[in-house]
Amino acid sequence: MTLPKTQRGILPDAVKDDVIVLLKACPQLRLTYELRLAAFMAQQTRRRLLVVIPADCVITSTLQAFAREYDIVFQWSKR
Repeated sequence: MTLPKTQRGILPDAVKDDVIVLLKACPQLRLTYELRLAAFMAQQTRRRLLVVIPADCVITSTLQAFAREYDIVFQWSKR
């Protein structure tokens, strides 16, 4: 028995004229499917991707490299 294929997508926390916003509450942020899809969405709609993360969140080197390539902005929130 094979399972039906489901379409996957994301729902950003906010979409404005020039930015797509994702809020993440995690100790370490990795390059996930959600971030790749959000970056693609931002690129296709000519917006910038803003990822808001906790002050103590660590970003993996793989995600840092991807962020430079796709112009992703990280904003560390204050607690």
